[in-house]
This record gives sequence, structure tokens and C-alpha cells, in this order.
Amino acid sequence: MSSKAVSPLITQNRLLCNARARAKSQKGAAAILAKGSDNGKKALLDAIKKEADNQRYVGKSEGAEKSKENYTAMKTAAEAIQKNVKNLQLWPDKEWDKMTEEEISQYKEDVAEEMAAFVNHYNTMAKSLEKESDSKVNEIYLKQLKGYFKANKDALETLGITQDEGGKLTLDQEKLKAADAQEIKKVLGAKGTFLDDVAKRAENISANADTNLAVLNKNLYAGNYSYNKNGGDIFDILAGGGKYSAKG
Repeated sequence: MSSKAVSPLITQNRLLCNARARAKSQKGAAAILAKGSDNGKKALLDAIKKEADNQRYVGKSEGAEKSKENYTAMKTAAEAIQKNVKNLQLWPDKEWDKMTEEEISQYKEDVAEEMAAFVNHYNTMAKSLEKESDSKVNEIYLKQLKGYFKANKDALETLGITQDEGGKLTLDQEKLKAADAQEIKKVLGAKGTFLDDVAKRAENISANADTNLAVLNKNLYAGNYSYNKNGGDIFDILAGGGKYSAKG
């Protein structure tokens, strides 16, 4: 491949890569072309791929990387919340009048432990939403979560579950375990309650996080910088398998 055929592609690549990658790619490509080897095309392709591999993906910003961390934490927490709520809705597995005092006491212990996990996951999810609140969808989710608590505030506080002005939940396990078991089930383990509403919204939040992660991770050999004006990929073109020619 002549230098005339490759130059436009390298120019396009430089325009869309970050400054550091542009400089390195240009220098590496120029050195390879100067050799005039029959294997120049393959060498150039390998050089560009290697440069891409050396940077987790070219053109990424610190903000994008931080968003990936936030959405990953958000997704993990949202999925865990759904499991927490499912357990709380399934317990106990006996009718109240058939449970011994020991079983009721164990039920309270189990609920307190599960609620501690729920609160931790809830706070992680809410914090991640807050960090990505420049997204209107995430902002709406965050407001809805706060609204769910507000609608059940009195009943939740009776069981030792409170929320500060920033939306962070706190659990007083001793107060929860001292409450009536059937009241605990009514407030925390029934359909249409605060936890039920949060779990349903967590399902949406998880799906939204998945979508955002897919967008953030959508890259081909370190980013979408490698397409020419007609949509051909620089690697396919250099390898001779592109849909479009180097000239467009």
C-alpha cells in the first residue's frame, strides 16, 4: 500500500483520537511506511491495534471512565436490592399462629440482617444515581426513591429506618428487632410497600445502567474513531476487507 493511499486514513484517525494517541499513532505509522516493506499493510494494522490496546480505549475521558464505575455500582446494587426484597417478601414461611417464640425471634434477626444489606445497597444505588444525575432519567429515579420513603416515613421510622435530607437511609437494628413481628412483615415484607416500590424501580434502574454501560463500552479497537467519512472501518480497509475504499 502506498503512502498516498494510507495518509487520508491516518489523518482521519488523528482527528478523532486524543492528542497523545494521535502523536504516537502518527509516529508509528510513519516509521512503518518508511520501511517500504511488502508487509507494510499488516504492520501498520498491527501498530494501530497495538496502540489502541495500550489505552483501554482511545479518546476516553476520565469522566467516561468514572461513569462506567458509577453505572457498574448502580447495576450491582439494584440487582442486590431485588434479591433483598424478594427474601423479605418470602419470609416467614409459616403462619404466625404456627410459629414458636424462637422462630419469631429468628425471623426478626433474619429481617434485621437483610434490611442492613438492603440499606447498604440502597445507599450505593442512590449515591451512584446522584453522581450521574446530569442524566434526566437518573434524576427522576432519585426523586422517585425519595418520594417512596416520604410516603411511608412514619411506618418506617417506627421500625428504626430513617432518611436524611440527602436521601441516605439509616437502620437502627435494635429498634427493628424490638418491633412486633407482624408489623415488620406488614411494613417491609408486603406488596405495595416502600421496599416493594424500591425493588420495582431498581429493576428499571438496573436496565438503564445496562444501557449506559453498553454505550460507554461500545468501541471497536479502542473507540469509534476508526470510521472514515463513508462508514468504512480503518482496520477493515487496511486489511482489505472493508466495505468502502480508502478514497471513500
